[in-house]
Amino acid sequence: MTAVALEATRIRVRGATVLAGAVLVVATLVAWWASMPYVVGVWHDDGVYALLGRAIATGHGFHYTQLPGAPAATHYPPLYPIVLAAVWRLAPSFPGNISAFLAVNAMFAGVAALGAFRFVRARLAWRDEWAAAFALAVTLTTPVLALASAVLSEPLFLAGLWPALAAAERAVDPGATRRDAVLAGACAGALMLVRTHAAALVLALAIVLVTRRRSALAGWAVGAAVLMVLPWELWAVMATPRVAAPLAGAYGSYLGWLAAGVREGGAAFVMATARLNLGELWLLVQDRVLVADTWLPRITATLVLLALVGAGSWSAARRAPVVVCFLAAYLGVVVIWPYAPWRFLWAVWPVVLLLAAVGGWSSWQAMPTAAGRALVAGAVALVAGGMVRTEAHAFATRAWSAPAIQAGAQITPLVAWVGRHTQPSDMVLAEGEQVISLFTGRRAAPTARFSAREYVVPRTVEASAAELHEMLTLVPARYVLPLAPVQLQAAGTLGGRVPGLRAIGALPRSTVYEVLR
Repeated sequence: MTAVALEATRIRVRGATVLAGAVLVVATLVAWWASMPYVVGVWHDDGVYALLGRAIATGHGFHYTQLPGAPAATHYPPLYPIVLAAVWRLAPSFPGNISAFLAVNAMFAGVAALGAFRFVRARLAWRDEWAAAFALAVTLTTPVLALASAVLSEPLFLAGLWPALAAAERAVDPGATRRDAVLAGACAGALMLVRTHAAALVLALAIVLVTRRRSALAGWAVGAAVLMVLPWELWAVMATPRVAAPLAGAYGSYLGWLAAGVREGGAAFVMATARLNLGELWLLVQDRVLVADTWLPRITATLVLLALVGAGSWSAARRAPVVVCFLAAYLGVVVIWPYAPWRFLWAVWPVVLLLAAVGGWSSWQAMPTAAGRALVAGAVALVAGGMVRTEAHAFATRAWSAPAIQAGAQITPLVAWVGRHTQPSDMVLAEGEQVISLFTGRRAAPTARFSAREYVVPRTVEASAAELHEMLTLVPARYVLPLAPVQLQAAGTLGGRVPGLRAIGALPRSTVYEVLR
């Protein structure tokens, strides 16, 4: 290599390093700006994550200290609560440390942007400036900012996803070794300790290796993933005390919860879930490309975006087959999972946009005529214009914060009443129990079971009353604070039961009941 060529290489490396640093810093700062302290717990999982972080930081271990008997916390993977515990140790004053939790999530968003930059630059051979622009554009979207602005594990998941995808793609390359497969499997397994749905990456890695007739490497990769999660799974099986059956839906095993729903509802339940989630996913995607306020341009832009994702999947299957297979497997799980899909989709939204970008570029290149290329450019411009319009409105109004603010306003009166009118030793049954326990220090449990079937079959007053009575029998609660209309009606039917309820106060959208035993 000549001196001139060597110097040119050094300049490119320095430029890439500067761009990488800029992507990391800009994404972190914007995500930090986008976040603001809120009533942690309004998304349920965020409150439980914080409670687990507090329990670990204060020496109580991985247990639900807010529930009767402090059962083992076998529902949530451990890595994100451990991160929160470390932050809690450094900043132990709650709720003041909410800002610290959100700052950490902002850093995870920055790391995710850096990972996206490095992935498309190295794997897809994008130019540095295009890779940087892409990384910032897909990370600083409303879906990612909404997740980073809450105490949720998705920013950590996304920060780890890009390196895990890069390792997986190296493991399926023709010259890959056993070491590459083990590293890829270990990365995917580690990601499962953040979000269980990362099992889709293990599955995708194995499928691609097997289809390329490298079954031995697939075995090594899957084995490495299993070894990563095995200690956690063994602990989850053996840890005591166990979560009581009525609380297992919200705090016990994911698979047990899903299996119960399938057992009760059968194939009809699965099909109803799929129909509901497909409709929800369509609306979620449509809301990201609001090119106009009328229905036809919105539907057209949505269809074009999905077509670009399809074209990108076809094109990327050659250079990034694991990415394509992972997204397909992941979304397949989301479709049949009986829960609102917005968090699941937003956690991989940058990957969706990556395939859309690849689809636009590959379609443009494939067109042999200027007219064809103009058509592709117009289609891409339609989608891009819709996204820019949507994001401009979101940034102007901080739209990602509105749902948490609205939910916080509903639960705050309940928290205030419990804080003022109960003793530290009192236990309550309430909707939003995680918020009440986190902000008041009182032990709290839900007013009803959380079942998979309720996602497609609305609760009835009779069933809710039976479940509330079951909770009163199980939990030594002194007060009950229902919030949802069906729970309020159910509580009103228990006046003559033992244990029963007596109304002692009214709150906005709720009634306070004292338990009679």
